[in-house]
Amino acid sequence: LGRGLGELLRELTIEQKLQRVVIAGGDTSSHALGQMGVDALTVRMPLPASPGSPLCVAHSRVKTIDGLEVALKGGQVGTDRYFCAIRDGLGD
Repeated sequence: LGRGLGELLRELTIEQKLQRVVIAGGDTSSHALGQMGVDALTVRMPLPASPGSPLCVAHSRVKTIDGLEVALKGGQVGTDRYFCAIRDGLGD
Protein backbone atom coordinates (compact mmCIF):
# COMPACT_ATOMS: atom_id res chain seq x y z
CA LEU A 1 0.00 0.00 0.00
CA GLY A 2 2.77 2.44 0.92
CA ARG A 3 4.71 1.79 -2.27
CA GLY A 4 1.60 2.21 -4.42
CA LEU A 5 0.76 5.44 -2.60
CA GLY A 6 4.30 6.69 -3.20
CA GLU A 7 4.15 5.92 -6.92
CA LEU A 8 0.81 7.68 -7.25
CA LEU A 9 1.94 10.67 -5.20
CA ARG A 10 5.18 10.99 -7.21
CA GLU A 11 3.21 11.06 -10.47
CA LEU A 12 0.67 13.57 -9.10
CA THR A 13 3.44 15.77 -7.72
CA ILE A 14 5.19 15.86 -11.09
CA GLU A 15 2.06 16.19 -13.23
CA GLN A 16 0.34 18.82 -11.07
CA LYS A 17 3.55 20.59 -9.99
CA LEU A 18 2.60 20.21 -6.33
CA GLN A 19 4.67 22.11 -3.81
CA ARG A 20 3.35 20.51 -0.60
CA VAL A 21 2.02 17.05 0.25
CA VAL A 22 0.91 15.16 3.36
CA ILE A 23 1.30 11.43 3.83
CA ALA A 24 -0.70 9.85 6.64
CA GLY A 25 0.39 6.66 8.35
CA GLY A 26 3.75 6.04 9.99
CA ASP A 27 4.92 2.90 8.16
CA THR A 28 3.06 3.93 5.01
CA SER A 29 4.99 7.22 4.97
CA SER A 30 8.41 5.61 4.90
CA HIS A 31 7.49 3.28 2.03
CA ALA A 32 5.84 6.11 0.10
CA LEU A 33 8.87 8.39 0.48
CA GLY A 34 11.12 5.68 -0.89
CA GLN A 35 8.94 5.27 -3.98
CA MET A 36 8.87 9.02 -4.49
CA GLY A 37 12.67 9.14 -4.59
CA VAL A 38 13.11 11.12 -1.37
CA ASP A 39 16.65 10.67 -0.01
CA ALA A 40 16.40 12.87 3.10
CA LEU A 41 14.15 15.32 4.93
CA THR A 42 14.95 18.49 6.85
CA VAL A 43 12.55 20.29 9.18
CA ARG A 44 11.08 23.44 7.66
CA MET A 45 8.54 24.33 10.33
CA PRO A 46 7.70 22.57 13.58
CA LEU A 47 4.05 22.40 14.57
CA PRO A 48 3.97 22.83 18.36
CA ALA A 49 0.45 21.41 18.61
CA SER A 50 1.60 18.26 16.76
CA PRO A 51 5.03 17.24 18.01
CA GLY A 52 6.61 14.59 15.84
CA SER A 53 4.86 15.74 12.65
CA PRO A 54 6.65 18.85 11.39
CA LEU A 55 6.49 20.25 7.90
CA CYS A 56 9.69 19.11 6.16
CA VAL A 57 11.58 19.75 2.94
CA ALA A 58 12.39 16.73 0.77
CA HIS A 59 15.85 16.26 -0.70
CA SER A 60 15.98 14.11 -3.81
CA ARG A 61 17.97 13.38 -6.93
CA VAL A 62 14.60 13.67 -8.74
CA LYS A 63 14.49 17.35 -9.71
CA THR A 64 10.72 17.78 -9.34
CA ILE A 65 10.72 16.12 -5.89
CA ASP A 66 13.74 18.02 -4.55
CA GLY A 67 12.48 20.91 -2.41
CA LEU A 68 8.96 19.49 -2.08
CA GLU A 69 7.37 20.31 1.27
CA VAL A 70 6.29 17.09 2.99
CA ALA A 71 4.39 16.45 6.19
CA LEU A 72 4.23 12.94 7.64
CA LYS A 73 1.31 12.26 9.94
CA GLY A 74 1.46 9.23 12.19
CA GLY A 75 -1.81 7.71 13.35
CA GLN A 76 -1.76 9.01 16.92
CA VAL A 77 -0.11 12.37 16.26
CA GLY A 78 -1.68 15.75 15.63
CA THR A 79 -4.74 17.72 16.52
CA ASP A 80 -8.04 17.92 14.67
CA ARG A 81 -6.65 20.92 12.75
CA TYR A 82 -3.46 19.17 11.61
CA PHE A 83 -4.32 18.89 7.91
CA CYS A 84 -5.70 22.45 7.77
CA ALA A 85 -2.59 23.80 9.49
CA ILE A 86 -0.33 22.08 6.96
CA ARG A 87 -2.48 23.25 4.04
CA ASP A 88 -2.46 26.83 5.30
CA GLY A 89 1.19 26.86 6.42
CA LEU A 90 0.32 27.61 10.03
CA GLY A 91 2.60 26.80 12.93
CA ASP A 92 -0.19 25.68 15.26
